Amino acid sequence: MTQYAQDFYEIPEAIKENSELRKRVLELVANEPIPGKSIEGGNRIESLRNILSAFFEGEVSLQESIQRISEELPRHESQYAHNNRVFASGWDERLARTQISRFYNQAVLLTLKEHGEEECFIPPSEHEDRDSSCTIQLAGRKTDVDSLLARLNRAYNVGEWHDEVMIPDHPHCTHTVIPYE
Repeated sequence: MTQYAQDFYEIPEAIKENSELRKRVLELVANEPIPGKSIEGGNRIESLRNILSAFFEGEVSLQESIQRISEELPRHESQYAHNNRVFASGWDERLARTQISRFYNQAVLLTLKEHGEEECFIPPSEHEDRDSSCTIQLAGRKTDVDSLLARLNRAYNVGEWHDEVMIPDHPHCTHTVIPYE
């Protein structure tokens, strides 16, 4: 049984097996802010929340989530449609992967904190670039739960981007947080 994902690609299995964590992830998806120009306006945020919820419920795969983002949040319907920085090539995949990783890791960190854990561990990921900041600074190490959670919240809840390394640290980050034992 997989209680916690060792990397991004194990998230669906971990969520399927860990009902407490799945419930927390779904609560976060439903209630936490999701900053980003590509999802501003109309019902774009609600559509993204529905897609993410379907992923975490095991109803759609990562690829299906990306496809649904592309179809349900089309670039041409955004007020920023003209902006190639907002809608760079692969924006739909980056949005899906970032938010899946963000909500999963946020839920793990909150669960660890609730259980009185002060430290967590970032397993190395064979899918991660060896030169990424998260690999160099965090992978294979224990780290402080509160610090990681604060960095994640600053970036993904408030939209205050910073240079402090976090999980996820970039759109294709495959690192996850697990309990430190």
